[in-house]
Amino acid sequence: MSAKDRKQANTKLNVSDDDERLILATGRYIGEGFDDARLDTLFLTMPIAWKGTLAQYVGRLHRQHDGKRDVLVVDYVDNTVPVLARMAAKRRAGYRALGYVIE
Repeated sequence: MSAKDRKQANTKLNVSDDDERLILATGRYIGEGFDDARLDTLFLTMPIAWKGTLAQYVGRLHRQHDGKRDVLVVDYVDNTVPVLARMAAKRRAGYRALGYVIE
């Protein structure tokens, strides 16, 4: 994605607080500098293991916004592949360190 394309995509994200929206993105394209306090749910569908990346992703959900009460992280885990199972175990430890309750 070029810088021009990224700028156009970010412009489309600027909608009023009254409008609900769905953002589908990768960490690569919505990385540092992205801020939207309305975010309240994260679907983690790719394998990551590093606690810093996890903290960055979930940290975006905890920004204060009127009407936001809860945040939800849905983490998809494939325990049938050993390397993915190990990465998931590292994420679970990261969630606990960040104060999350795992259900």
